[in-house]
Amino acid sequence: MTRQEIIDRLNYLRSQELFAIQQYMNHYYRVKGVNFAEVQGMERSIALVEMRHAEMLAEKINMLGGDPINNPTQIEQMKGSRITEGNTPEEMVRADLGLERGAIRDYTQAIYDIGDSDPAIRKMLEDILGQEEDHADSFGTWLGEGRAYEVGGLKGAA
Repeated sequence: MTRQEIIDRLNYLRSQELFAIQQYMNHYYRVKGVNFAEVQGMERSIALVEMRHAEMLAEKINMLGGDPINNPTQIEQMKGSRITEGNTPEEMVRADLGLERGAIRDYTQAIYDIGDSDPAIRKMLEDILGQEEDHADSFGTWLGEGRAYEVGGLKGAA
């Protein structure tokens, strides 16, 4: 991948993180019902980790000479979707699990595409991927799902 392709990919991943922060914090403020405290705590703690991911990506984009994406309109355009609000804690957590599954897929693909061309970026993405898998597991466990995400199935992988 070229430097610009890497910047573009990192900006796309950053847009996902910023989008997830918005959705999770929206759920944090809106959740009600029997399990609200448990869901509220999970939403907030995961949003804070996503904030750190967005910061790490921005720092790397800056180091590469790019401009980190920040504009909400650009983020929405890159992501291609809108925040899912949900009316119940289950709907909110299910929507959040969907975001995490997408993040796992996209980080895995980015790691595959970058390959060995930049080991430092690859390691950063691998570290973030591990945390995204933990988030999916948290949401999936809360929903009672046996398996929160699929492993493998990369485009172009042997």
